Amino acid sequence: MLYVFILLLITLFIVNKVIKTSNIYIKTILKYILISLCISSFLELTLFNYRHYESLFFPHQSNSFAINYSSNISCNENYCTYHKEENTEEEYYLELTNINNNVKNIYLDFLIKNHDTFDYDISFSDEANKLYLNAGSRTYVENLSNSHYLRLHPSNKVSKIKITFKNPELTFKVNNITLNKHVPLYLNNIRLIISFIISLFILIINPKSLLHDIKYDSKLGKIATISIIISISLLSFGLTFYNTKTYTVRTESSYSQYKNLAHALKKHHFYLDLQPSDKLLSLENPYDTNNRDANLERYQDYYWDYAFYNGKYYSYFGIVPCLLLYYPIYAISGIDMPNNVAMSIAILFFLSSSFYLIYELIKKYFSHISLIWYLTISIFFVFASGLAIFTGYPVFYNLPIIMGASFAMLGLAFYLKSTASSKLNAKYIGLGSLCLALVAGCRPQLILSYLLALPIFWNYIKKRELFSKDSIKETINLILPFIVIAILLMYYNYARFGSPFDFGANYNLTTNDMTKRGFVLDRIFLGLYEFLFAPTRITTSFPFIEKYHLATNYLGLTIEEKVYGGFFFINLICLLSLIPKTFKKIINNHELSTICNLSVIVSLIIIILDTEMAGILPRYMPDFAWLLSLSTIIIILSLLSKKKLNISWQKIILTLILFSISYNALTFFLCNNLFTRHILTYYKIYYAFMFWL
Repeated sequence: MLYVFILLLITLFIVNKVIKTSNIYIKTILKYILISLCISSFLELTLFNYRHYESLFFPHQSNSFAINYSSNISCNENYCTYHKEENTEEEYYLELTNINNNVKNIYLDFLIKNHDTFDYDISFSDEANKLYLNAGSRTYVENLSNSHYLRLHPSNKVSKIKITFKNPELTFKVNNITLNKHVPLYLNNIRLIISFIISLFILIINPKSLLHDIKYDSKLGKIATISIIISISLLSFGLTFYNTKTYTVRTESSYSQYKNLAHALKKHHFYLDLQPSDKLLSLENPYDTNNRDANLERYQDYYWDYAFYNGKYYSYFGIVPCLLLYYPIYAISGIDMPNNVAMSIAILFFLSSSFYLIYELIKKYFSHISLIWYLTISIFFVFASGLAIFTGYPVFYNLPIIMGASFAMLGLAFYLKSTASSKLNAKYIGLGSLCLALVAGCRPQLILSYLLALPIFWNYIKKRELFSKDSIKETINLILPFIVIAILLMYYNYARFGSPFDFGANYNLTTNDMTKRGFVLDRIFLGLYEFLFAPTRITTSFPFIEKYHLATNYLGLTIEEKVYGGFFFINLICLLSLIPKTFKKIINNHELSTICNLSVIVSLIIIILDTEMAGILPRYMPDFAWLLSLSTIIIILSLLSKKKLNISWQKIILTLILFSISYNALTFFLCNNLFTRHILTYYKIYYAFMFWL
């Protein structure tokens, strides 16, 4: 309560001092901040704490009951432990008897000797259930008082309550158990901040807001853009560092591939300094997973997920992230760059490239778009393109994906900038080509994004402003980076695997023999469905969505990890990208229409390639997500620029965008190990959302 009112008083003081300014936009922003603070504070003190007010009307609290323990629990010096009897699978529990009272809630206060949490089932016997009714399961968190209160819903009077423990190794002490205890007023800072941000965001993006008069390229707009990029980056950095280990110290770990590659490059060779075991060398087919695992032990007899070719280990992941991040640090200082530091740098690169691409797109084709729409669309773009996956799963595997997508976006942005004026800008053509060329050294599948350059330069090619005697400089800048990078990559591939076009992924010691994986038509439909259209499993428990395994009648090998829904199910607004022809008259620009169509076509091809070459894995979604998002954004911007969206339709579009951002943000909790590594933090967030428990 004190925290909320101090916050409000400080805000009121600031508003009182600053409101004298004649700048109507500053007045509006301050007004929205004040309103958002009031809304979030009001919700925190009322709706989010309604269990507190409800408990004020509960029957008198009671401790008049007996506590009994199951026979397999022994208590010594007030601490109780479970001792399993031989050849039995008995449950162990404590039981509250002789209650005979109306029970609305139960308060538990335990001391846990060897854990921070434990799981349990709660059962009770009431007037409708003579035998125990299993009411459900909960997790007790010792240092989180929210988890100590249980709201029960029995049928009239309760006679007995049973708490069945699920952790056999548990050692605990009962400090206090109370029935019908008043629930305290909990002020959750996490929830307060989230509700404030959502309230402020809704007020700002409201189509009737005066802030829509601010241009995207104004001084205030540039400050706001940089501030948002920095804010999202800092949040991502914090989550990245908090959520992952810096490095596994084991050299053989698959997460250490770029570290090992940097060591090898400093010694002027491409193979890794990992010695194959005699057992591995003796195998007739080392890529046969089942046979290999039947005869060899992972991480001892062979190194998991490394490329193995002609008796040497290699990293089959793109070399560019290693050359830009890991190798320079190691070559200069001898220090290995931690994966989470590399991912944090890559996330900042990803955010900057995303915002810059949308900026150049608007600058060239939609110059009358407001700052609010630019920022809203850019935030949607980064979330729909995979920010939650990169932040929630910031490991080595995602690094080439995020770097490849970032270089592709930045390259296209430079191309757009090079064509913004009547004359081609050779410098930005060269920068765009360099960025796009580097994509092949990160994520080879994404070289298909090169196709999006065709509509950007097509008119210049037709007018002979490219590939002509009068455009030698522009033509050289366009082609030369591709030639240089291609030669270097082909040499790198040839030196390792004897072919300039072999990146080595097929020689991976992984879940299947990729040298014989082949191209199977039936797998395509599985990939398209799971990556694009599969519905998410929605629940009523945080984070409200669940991962699930692919269910299929396909009789064969298809590699898959638990997924959390198709791209279009998570981003409903992106269904617009599937019907760009319908909006062709609205777009009214051949370049943009072609970019829309090519974005969809390229994304479908990438999905097929990912499915056939590797499998159906959630971390592959960013390979194509940014392309479908880009197509959708072009359609939305076209509708806005042509005044085809009235206030009602703008609100619908903004609602769908907000839904997409929120949905993608929740996927963060499905692709990380926060629950296992930071249990207390997880449950603080859990109860911030599950306020009705």
